[in-house]
Amino acid sequence: MSVSARERVVGCLYGMSTGDSLGVPSSFLTPDYIQKTWGWIDTFYPAEKGHIFHDGLKAGEYTDDSEQALALMNSFIRNRRVEPRDVVEEILAWADRVKDKYASPLGPSTERALKAIRAGADITVSGRYGNTNGSAMRISPVGIIHGLRGSSCEECVRDVYMTCLPTHNTTVCVSAAAAIAWGIAVCMRGEEDIGRIVEEAMRAAELGKQYGYEIVSPSIAKRIALAFRLVEEARDPKAAMREVYDYFGGGDLAADSIPTAVAMFALGRGDPKMVNELCVNLGGDCDTNAAMAGAMAGAYSGVNAVPADWRRTIAEVNGVDFEAYAEQILDLIPAWSVAPVQQTGGDLE
Repeated sequence: MSVSARERVVGCLYGMSTGDSLGVPSSFLTPDYIQKTWGWIDTFYPAEKGHIFHDGLKAGEYTDDSEQALALMNSFIRNRRVEPRDVVEEILAWADRVKDKYASPLGPSTERALKAIRAGADITVSGRYGNTNGSAMRISPVGIIHGLRGSSCEECVRDVYMTCLPTHNTTVCVSAAAAIAWGIAVCMRGEEDIGRIVEEAMRAAELGKQYGYEIVSPSIAKRIALAFRLVEEARDPKAAMREVYDYFGGGDLAADSIPTAVAMFALGRGDPKMVNELCVNLGGDCDTNAAMAGAMAGAYSGVNAVPADWRRTIAEVNGVDFEAYAEQILDLIPAWSVAPVQQTGGDLE
């Protein structure tokens, strides 16, 4: 059955947000603890009291992954292009709104960069030490836009870099975000071959590492290749999950998180329900890995593949209207302006 562009946009947003919310209780816990406590997470639970990051969130609430993607969309809808300074203002406004909502709304790289910006740092240098997955967790709107407009991978990666610049202006973080954004873009275009989508994510990761400040890090593309091989060779899904966890841990470092997310997308064959459940039961940075993999899966399969009860919960608990966002994104495509070619090291032209 064919899937419309609109269904893929809404599917991507719901795939992201349902994965994010499903992962609230299990994030940064081990697979053994998750299994002992919940058995298999396939519905929404509140964070356990005392959770290091999510204490205070109730069942069905999403986290910074979805909130920052919404911040990007708000900026994009207003500007019809990536404006890094406006993106910063949106993220700062969100951070102020949620600062007392739960234990730790900000990831380490974002928090460090926002503190520097508030202290007067230039946004071309504020993100020069980023090494975590915050650039990739929020990148789905860029993937949606470039999937819809038929962009080249190079064009997509240029816009990815501009969103990374204020908080994650490093080669590894741009590479990570590029992999997820272009993976989503390829899914938006109806590519059905999972292996091909993984290859394209790797290609984008290679292009992305030419942008930003160079820091010590492994290759995102090579780690995606390894993670994909592990799931392809495993005897069953649970064995594949264990292999990926044993090699990567699925933590918040970009080089651990993004390969884990892409591998779970592949293991779940692009089905949003299965992909998100795999991510949130694997261990590690469960909500973020599910937000990224779920966004890819939602774009791949469309909104009707995301369980209806999951969608209702997200809309009701968070007061969000993804249908309206989808319409606004579809409307902005003809007027979208791709960022100019940038120099490495964070220099704005």
